[in-house]
Amino acid sequence: MHAGGAFDSADEEGPLANETHIRVLDITERRPFGFEIQAISEPRLYIVRARVDKPGELTSSSRIELDDSRIGPISRLRFRDLSPVASDSIIDEIVSLIEADPERHLNFYNRANAISLKIHAFQLLSGIGSSKAQKMVQSRGGAGWMSFEEVDAACEIDSIRLLAERYHREMEDPSNNLRLLDLMIRTDD
Repeated sequence: MHAGGAFDSADEEGPLANETHIRVLDITERRPFGFEIQAISEPRLYIVRARVDKPGELTSSSRIELDDSRIGPISRLRFRDLSPVASDSIIDEIVSLIEADPERHLNFYNRANAISLKIHAFQLLSGIGSSKAQKMVQSRGGAGWMSFEEVDAACEIDSIRLLAERYHREMEDPSNNLRLLDLMIRTDD
């Protein structure tokens, strides 16, 4: 059993075993008793749910440690099972999570390479075509970028938002073959 009962024994070695926090997307009432939190986990950005008897001061965007005694075991949740409130807020929460752990996510911009002769990893982001990807590679140079602000200034993009939107699309469609979440964030699952 994980500290605070956050996982049942089946999850000890699973993908949620290394998660430390959840960020609440929505709290819904579950009959006959209690509430369910729909959340996104940290640091690997899984969509999860947990039972809570009394939400008290918990609200959307609340950050909760997994050993918090207010929540029950967490389990993965499919994107299509998110409430409308959770669906509407997920991109903004992903943006917040990227901003809170920039080094983990900035690696994409510093390590992105050609996927094939016809496509560069930068082209996985909305609105980035072949010529824009080439310009991004040139402006990155050999040293790379030290912050998202540098990426934004050099490439004239909103780098955090584009990355959050890409993660969101991958969560929405798990059959997507080119998954930045798996390549960059969940590498040691």
